[in-house]
Amino acid sequence: MQQNFSIHVEMFVQSNAGDKENTTTKVMLLIPSDKGEQVKEEFMNLNKQIIITFSLLLMITSYALGHIMGENLQNFQYNAELAPVAPIVDGYLDDPAWEIAIPGKMEQDLISGQHWHESPDFTGSFAAVWRNGFLYVAIKLTDDQIETRQTKLLREDHLILYLDPHHSGLKDDLYRFDIPMRNDTGVLKSPLTRVEWGNDGQTCELSFRLDDIASKGNTIGFCIAYNDVDNGQLQHRITWAPDGYTEEDEFLADLVFTARIEPNKQQKLIQWGRIKSLY
Repeated sequence: MQQNFSIHVEMFVQSNAGDKENTTTKVMLLIPSDKGEQVKEEFMNLNKQIIITFSLLLMITSYALGHIMGENLQNFQYNAELAPVAPIVDGYLDDPAWEIAIPGKMEQDLISGQHWHESPDFTGSFAAVWRNGFLYVAIKLTDDQIETRQTKLLREDHLILYLDPHHSGLKDDLYRFDIPMRNDTGVLKSPLTRVEWGNDGQTCELSFRLDDIASKGNTIGFCIAYNDVDNGQLQHRITWAPDGYTEEDEFLADLVFTARIEPNKQQKLIQWGRIKSLY
């Protein structure tokens, strides 16, 4: 006598009529026993695949919601290296600290959402290092028409920086810094401690006091942009961000405090002396 393998399926049916109750219908599917185990195994494997896929989607979504993703779904971030010696904030990028820093290119137009290509109109990059609780940022700009004589900052070329010391992942006006292209910036908003321009507005150095936050392995949110204004009218707002990033995006990219200082000659001699003493 052939036995059957059964699968119960429940269907919830909601009536459109207001005077009738909703009903649940149970359906039993009868499958011949010689195929029942095979169907059951395939059904269980399908369930496992669905669960695994759903779990991966949750992981990716939860990570992406708090991070800006670049190409190949990699986290878009800048690694600020520990400087052997803190740079002198004078607006001129001749400190040894900037020789080890990797520049980040400002090549995303926040207004259009399009990739910005280097041109005489504007080219910009930045670099960042840290030392003794301070974050140092250097900016190098090329602008064919620098506008600094307007009465309102919005009508002048200027920098915009966002920090997120607590790494919430979002922009906060409390940590927004509008930097005019001149050295008489007045009282600075904490944690910004110093701003200096050099080379007729082509280079700039900033320092932020972050104390224990500026430590190896820690991460903060970071954004830097340049308002390119010509004849009192905003033309472009160029930033360091992945392709497609616009003004409407509230998430900030990551800045990670890293440390990979190579020992100097004196330190190498000391290390070698210690090694020899072991033999």
